[in-house]
Amino acid sequence: MKIIMSAIPIGVAITGKRIAQHMDFACANVFLFGMQMIVGTLIGVFCMGLWPGLPEGWGLLGVFSYFGSHGSAGSAGAILQDAGVTGAVDIGMVMATIGVLVSMVVGMIMVNIGVRKGWAAFVKEPTKQPREFYKGVLPKEKQEAIGYTTTTTTSVTQIAFQLAILLLCYTLGEWIFKFLIQFIPVLSKVSSMLYGLIGGMILWPLLGMVKCDGYVDKKTISSISSFCLELMILAACATLNLSLIGTYMVHILLHAVICCGLTLVFTFFWFKKIHNPEWFEKFLMVVGMSTGSNAQGYALVRAIDPHGESCIYEALGVYKRSFSGITSSSLWCAPPSCIPCCPRWASARL
Repeated sequence: MKIIMSAIPIGVAITGKRIAQHMDFACANVFLFGMQMIVGTLIGVFCMGLWPGLPEGWGLLGVFSYFGSHGSAGSAGAILQDAGVTGAVDIGMVMATIGVLVSMVVGMIMVNIGVRKGWAAFVKEPTKQPREFYKGVLPKEKQEAIGYTTTTTTSVTQIAFQLAILLLCYTLGEWIFKFLIQFIPVLSKVSSMLYGLIGGMILWPLLGMVKCDGYVDKKTISSISSFCLELMILAACATLNLSLIGTYMVHILLHAVICCGLTLVFTFFWFKKIHNPEWFEKFLMVVGMSTGSNAQGYALVRAIDPHGESCIYEALGVYKRSFSGITSSSLWCAPPSCIPCCPRWASARL
């Protein structure tokens, strides 16, 4: 997760004009993060009042599972388990899996409805996508490289070099926090997962200033980040406690129905009401991101934007660069010793 967080700000540049153009996209994500955290925590507290045997603090996992998917769910669950919340990682993984299913099933239904309503800007017939879009090997002419070399391979391989850049981001952030903690002790409660994010937000502009940004290959860094996420999902799902999940499945499904349902309703009416250009593409991307992950958002958008012509990639870059620190740091300010006191802690957080 530390590598994934370090990769977020690399290669993303923003301007005041871009922020203004895509503020609807950024604000939707920030609002949904807060809504899922508040509503999810309240659902957890409510259920604990009716079924006292539930793990304390479990409702908070919803925002990390739906909004952050398996990577964030595993990280947040580990923090809760360290604080004594039994089965937090397992519950988070199941929530994240349900979120992914919601994002793709409901998202594809909305794709078909939107195309028929004329909301899509680039595709009018989603069923007429080429065969390789759904299955099989890509044709040779459509097989893209996962990355490009930016320096001679006689000294270092490309993947190792780009990974070293990510590790440098993390190390820079770690040094900054160690220095600041001497003067601001409360920063010691910041999760180490954010070190790479902060370091990357500082290092990337510096590389541009000294004309060294050409050494960075965003495609390779994205591939490394995606690979790390796949490993996290595999490891987490392979170690699920099925007996524990079976015990709490009804509560988890109730949580998912309410949080994901509110997410879908708000997102649709938000973008349709504002009605900026390509609002339906933005809606699908946010649905995929806030119930699954970036991958699900991209998949939904590609169904109606097969050639990558939409503004989604720019909008996502603006959001990630401007606000992702807010939606990636919600556990840092609560000391682990307070987490087991779920109702009191939830009230304090809210």
